Amino acid sequence: MPYDHNSEPHRASDTLRRRRDAAQAKKERRRKLLIRRTIIVVVCALILFLAIFLLVQLVKLIFGIGKDNKEAETETTKIYSLSSETTAPEGDNTAADSEAKNFVTPNIPDDQNATGHLSEYDNSVYIYNNMALPVFTGSDTSAETYAKAISDFKKSAPEYTVYNMVVPNHTEYALPRRLIEDGTVSTTIQANNIKKIYESYTEDVKPINCYNALAEHLSEYIYCNTDYKWTGLGAYYAYQAFCSQTGQQALDLTACTEKTITGYEGIYAGYDESLSSSLDTIHYWLFPYSTHASRMAEMGSELQDSSLYYEAESSGALAYGVYLSGDSPLFVAYNDTLTEGKKIVVVKDTNANAFVPFLTNNYKEVHVIDPTLWTGNLKSYMQDNNIDEVLFINTVANANSTELADTTLRGIFGSAAATTDPTTADANADAAPDEGYQETPDYYQEEAYNEVPQDEGNYGYGE
Repeated sequence: MPYDHNSEPHRASDTLRRRRDAAQAKKERRRKLLIRRTIIVVVCALILFLAIFLLVQLVKLIFGIGKDNKEAETETTKIYSLSSETTAPEGDNTAADSEAKNFVTPNIPDDQNATGHLSEYDNSVYIYNNMALPVFTGSDTSAETYAKAISDFKKSAPEYTVYNMVVPNHTEYALPRRLIEDGTVSTTIQANNIKKIYESYTEDVKPINCYNALAEHLSEYIYCNTDYKWTGLGAYYAYQAFCSQTGQQALDLTACTEKTITGYEGIYAGYDESLSSSLDTIHYWLFPYSTHASRMAEMGSELQDSSLYYEAESSGALAYGVYLSGDSPLFVAYNDTLTEGKKIVVVKDTNANAFVPFLTNNYKEVHVIDPTLWTGNLKSYMQDNNIDEVLFINTVANANSTELADTTLRGIFGSAAATTDPTTADANADAAPDEGYQETPDYYQEEAYNEVPQDEGNYGYGE
């Protein structure tokens, strides 16, 4: 008899399998439906967010909401002032101007006990903590006069880029404010005065603020103790500020070789016995690229081979002459590694001699003019030498000299005589220098130095 197969278990197994497959299919359909719904929700949310954002931006554009936020933030920044603050001219809202006109408050160390005294030799110099600090007495009127002179040059030469840097002196960063507030020292806050200059241009002059950079480093050796001038390090920080505000890369000082000359006797060295223990050290740096220079020893003479630094200089009263070999009517520095590049003219006082060498990192040619010794025409010189940038750099005392602004600077702005070629002499080489200024002696001739200390009555030009 054949084996009797029972078919019922097979039918039950097929039924269970079909039910299980149906359940899994249903579950898969639900999962896919959930994914589709999630995608739809996310996409709708993104579309809604984008629509709201665009609507908000449209409302802001129509009604001007938030238009002045940047200016409002600038105005809330702390401005250093012991007197009434001034505001920028209406419509002047460029980022560069905002940075240049925003002055920080120097954090000046003060033990609340130390006092000083006016020099017996010159009561415009206050002796404090073994430092000679020149009293500053500039005014809004003198500041505006200087600003107008620079503006007038820009107006006469609109095709050129005109920079102006006003350099504060040591007093601004070394004298405790209590000595000003209680009337012990009668000196004007320099931040307010420089800010007034920068706000008084009538043309598109670009102010360069080195004040803040120096304030950030006031604990370092940035000013001489026996002179109104800054040190090489102070000049470097100002150079960094110039590069930052003109969109250029600054030279890395760590890539340079530092050199020093000890025992510098600044112009105030004989003003007080305490200064004999605070003689200064001159710092300068040899750069990681090749340079050469030409120097006009006196107006009308031919340019002679020179260098950025007169390294034969020694200790004593002339040591600052290591920079550019001292003052001269015309000095031209060249970066030998640049086959092509920009050129700039620097119209300066003696203090700027330590600043100029750093510019060779950014310019193929740096033409340096001392306006108290040079009698050419600035615009013609720039035209004939294919230069389209000029930097005016003066100490705050010089920037408040009406003689410098109205006579000396305007003399080179509008003089009929012109030294248009660095290798030729000026037609008016024998013209007498402006009265009120003392020509700087040639640093190669030590016997020409006047041993009697001088104050800033010669407006900081020369030693």
